[in-house]
Amino acid sequence: MKIFISTSISLVLFGCSLNIYASEFEFLVKDTSNTTKVCMAAVTDDAELMKRQIKRLSQNGTALSFRTVVNLIQCNKQYIGNFAKKYNAQDTFTYLDKYTNRKNKQRQANFVIKDIAYEQTKGKAKPIVVLVSSK
Repeated sequence: MKIFISTSISLVLFGCSLNIYASEFEFLVKDTSNTTKVCMAAVTDDAELMKRQIKRLSQNGTALSFRTVVNLIQCNKQYIGNFAKKYNAQDTFTYLDKYTNRKNKQRQANFVIKDIAYEQTKGKAKPIVVLVSSK
């Protein structure tokens, strides 16, 4: 019983921490182009919508053309997979990572810098507004 209660509490706390991070950013669209719509779907972690929009952009929906489109779309001057990763859109990043060419993937840093003052005010601050555009 104690294990069940502690597991439940851990899951609730983990869910709360994800919600805090998700509300940290507010995304606004710069234009109404199809590629910007793909960028918005990717960064808001809507994997199904993103897949449909990329398939529409690819010429015939084949895996090869899908891969080409994924490696051509840039959101805020970053490849779409890197853009999704930057804003913690895990579902879309995981999907896009399979199609992103190795040379287009962002290199991993070997260190982490944690701002303690920022962490304490995270839930109280207004969300950071990010203007999303393709290219």
